Amino acid sequence: MPTTGDDLAPEIWLAIADEVVASDRYSEGRLPSRYMAVNRVFFNLYLDTVYGDVQWTKVDKDMMKQLKRLQKPIIASHVRSLRIHAWFIDYLMKRDAKTDVPSTLCARILSLFNTNAKPHPSNQAQTKLISSVSSKTIMDLMISAIHNMKSVTEYHFELRDLRLTKDSSRFLVAARQAFSSSLRKLSVHTTIFKFKSVLALSDFEHLEELELHFDYQCHRTHGEDAHEASKFAEAQELKDTIVPFINLRKETIQSLTIASYSMVDLSDFFKSIGPFRSLRRLSANICLDTKQLSDSKALVDLIYNHRSSILELDIRPRPPEEDFINVEDTAARRKESAVRIQKALLEHRDVARSLEGLQIPVGDLNACLALIDRSSHSLTHLSLIDWFFSLEDLKRVLNLFAPNPFRLKSLFVWVQDLSVPLLQLLAGRLPGLHSLVLLFETCTSNHTHQMEDHFYHQLAVSSKEGRLDWQVEHISIIQIKSTISPEDAELLGVPSTAGYTDPTYTSAVSAAIPSIKSDKGIQWHRKLPPRRINSTPPSPYG
Repeated sequence: MPTTGDDLAPEIWLAIADEVVASDRYSEGRLPSRYMAVNRVFFNLYLDTVYGDVQWTKVDKDMMKQLKRLQKPIIASHVRSLRIHAWFIDYLMKRDAKTDVPSTLCARILSLFNTNAKPHPSNQAQTKLISSVSSKTIMDLMISAIHNMKSVTEYHFELRDLRLTKDSSRFLVAARQAFSSSLRKLSVHTTIFKFKSVLALSDFEHLEELELHFDYQCHRTHGEDAHEASKFAEAQELKDTIVPFINLRKETIQSLTIASYSMVDLSDFFKSIGPFRSLRRLSANICLDTKQLSDSKALVDLIYNHRSSILELDIRPRPPEEDFINVEDTAARRKESAVRIQKALLEHRDVARSLEGLQIPVGDLNACLALIDRSSHSLTHLSLIDWFFSLEDLKRVLNLFAPNPFRLKSLFVWVQDLSVPLLQLLAGRLPGLHSLVLLFETCTSNHTHQMEDHFYHQLAVSSKEGRLDWQVEHISIIQIKSTISPEDAELLGVPSTAGYTDPTYTSAVSAAIPSIKSDKGIQWHRKLPPRRINSTPPSPYG
């Protein structure tokens, strides 16, 4: 019998979908809706790409349309990742406390989607929407949608300063219960005192990835005694609530991220967690000074005790607690705090021997090189921050990979000057590089139009002569003083300056290197760990 489309395996249809997306310049990396009717594979794939990642970050018309559609179980079942920023709920709760809202809220919300309604200017529609929605209505709709989400594996929740009322607590409990069995990754942003409202000891028993962000705790009273009392209370809450939650899951947790904006000393916290049976990734975005990490051995011992399992180590120091003086002084203190951790790590000869991913502040260059050298034979991802490399210093880093130049697949590095010789150096020393992120101070094209023409001329000549033939496919090249979006700034570890990232240099270099496929170097480098925790490859439509 002849083979029909129904006889083809789903994997073949997914490959066909890849080709459809690649050939459609208007697809924006996702399967167009007109292909939904081809078969069930395309139908599910389209719903996966549209509803796979749901973000509730503000009340607008798009969110309300999405909430309406997520009331249908067949749609909500395709949600894999849910991200909620609760600030808009808090805003609505405060507004509701001051005003009386009419009783026919749900009907008024749904009427906004009546296609026969007279169109309004966008600003009028948004104003009408905000004034028509109460916090209770929003939470009722979200709870209903959450109950239909049976396949959520990632949950990101920014509680921030959300007040814990009867309705908001009902929402938090509903989310915990709905995702309890399916969740594999949990990320929570809130103050240490509010974690108990999100975390329950009996929930999320299959958790593999855990991110905890300790927000700054505002103090109601002033004075040194009150400040110390508050820090003591935070430390006690860590011990009573968060440590038990983590340790009950130490058999399943494979990735642990701790980011702290709190003033609490984390030494006892690091001493109290673990050991983890199969910890693959450890990330610490914390102050490394003596006030917030009085005992550097606490963090270093945690790394040392898991040296045989950790594949990715990410250390990003936050500015020390001391009062801000100036940028240079703050940077110097931050560097000093990082060096104390570097030296403590180097005291253990068998730490960082088989890492696949490493992100560290350079601190002391010689100490940094010594740490990189330990795992240069196994590293595939390397991020070096808080240090603008000269060409000569960068050569010292690249020399470490000379025995196996094809091993490193992704590099993020800060450089003093963007130049064609720099690109040629990277192309020659790291021929197997897959993604590249460069954050630079100056460029030879910045000073005069003549020098700018010279830079682009050098790019063209080098490309024509084959000196930029490379395997690199994804790049991001960004000047530290140019416009940088909040999303990219978070990944780069620098302040945001605008709503978008200036693509000028990325576009110029992309035109000179034939192998480059996208300007998503940041996303490829930072969002994709060297080895997926759950061995699931990234979606080509994400």
